[in-house]
Amino acid sequence: MSIVVGAVVWSAVYLLKLSVHWLSEHILEIVEQTPFHLLIFVPLVAGSLIVAALAAWRASFVYYRDKDNHLHALNDVEGDGLERTIGLYYTSEPALDRALLGTQGVRARWEMPTFSLAFRKFLATLVTLGGGGSGGLEASVTLIGESLAVGLFKPRPRMIPHNLWALRLWRWWRTLDPDELQTAQLSGVAAAVSTLLGAPLAGAFFAIEVMYRRRPVIEKLIYALVASLTAFFLGHFASPTNTKFVTVSGLLPPPLNWRYYLILVVLAISVAFVDIYLRKVRGGLSAFFHERFAEPWQRHVVGAVMTGVIGLTAALLTGESLDLVLGTSDRVIAAALTGQLTIWIAAVALVGKLLATMSTIASGGSAGMLVPSMYLGSMAGVIVA
Repeated sequence: MSIVVGAVVWSAVYLLKLSVHWLSEHILEIVEQTPFHLLIFVPLVAGSLIVAALAAWRASFVYYRDKDNHLHALNDVEGDGLERTIGLYYTSEPALDRALLGTQGVRARWEMPTFSLAFRKFLATLVTLGGGGSGGLEASVTLIGESLAVGLFKPRPRMIPHNLWALRLWRWWRTLDPDELQTAQLSGVAAAVSTLLGAPLAGAFFAIEVMYRRRPVIEKLIYALVASLTAFFLGHFASPTNTKFVTVSGLLPPPLNWRYYLILVVLAISVAFVDIYLRKVRGGLSAFFHERFAEPWQRHVVGAVMTGVIGLTAALLTGESLDLVLGTSDRVIAAALTGQLTIWIAAVALVGKLLATMSTIASGGSAGMLVPSMYLGSMAGVIVA
């Protein structure tokens, strides 16, 4: 089952990965070839309106409980997707509110969308990042992977086979146990992350780590690893030279002395402060968008405009291309690792990427924070070095 989940999730995430990079590169290239860089607002605003429409079409809400035990009702398509994935993972566990409604166990997850949610999230992520929005793919693909994995096991009365052998096969395949359902969900998340990063171990451990809430999940690791490896090998066969997220060659080994380790400590402290500031910016912008704009489409458009202004400003200050801040910015991470960025460019990129990504996500755009976090860390490394 994990192999099937890995293969299905890989096909969707691999297609999304290729589509986002192709669309983003072509749109940014077309805009930069024109004398009017303000044209970047056209795909940004158009993408934000499409996401607003997708968020309203067949919308459902996912209930997510944060570490402070506060319950949040989140639109299933908007935002980074990781909190939605965590919320959906725990829907099949016993809870008082679901017990009062009479929906417990796997039935609670069956009542939520699966394939349709994956399709809507796919489109929302494509138009957000492909249109120039700032962010990463990983959080969105976790939700896509979870939804596809669950959809494979969801009972559908209209599609139940009437043939005896097919019916027996379906009864063997289906899952009625919450523990089995959560194993499938973890497998879907692991396969999605593995497809994106080209790192099967990272995909499996990422899925286990983000779902850990003082509950035993380690016994599901082997299944998540099988799905993750399946996705990795399929990606290797489809594109043997393009499985890694970032490929850097010719790097010198670091010096082994106390000064180098002291610099690492300073870098770690700097990144910690960046993380604290990032959380504050995200909370402030989220409150701003949801309190100031009653209509969802308004905050989506304003967020897209803010992202465009930040991207244009960063490009103007540094003389770099628009992908310094806009899009997934994978190229900039590779440039930082090979020492091709100056301190000024890294400083502008750090502030610009942080603000642009938070504007995209807080306003409801479909993008993630894992790759931007790697981006911010690499920029901090350039500045400290």
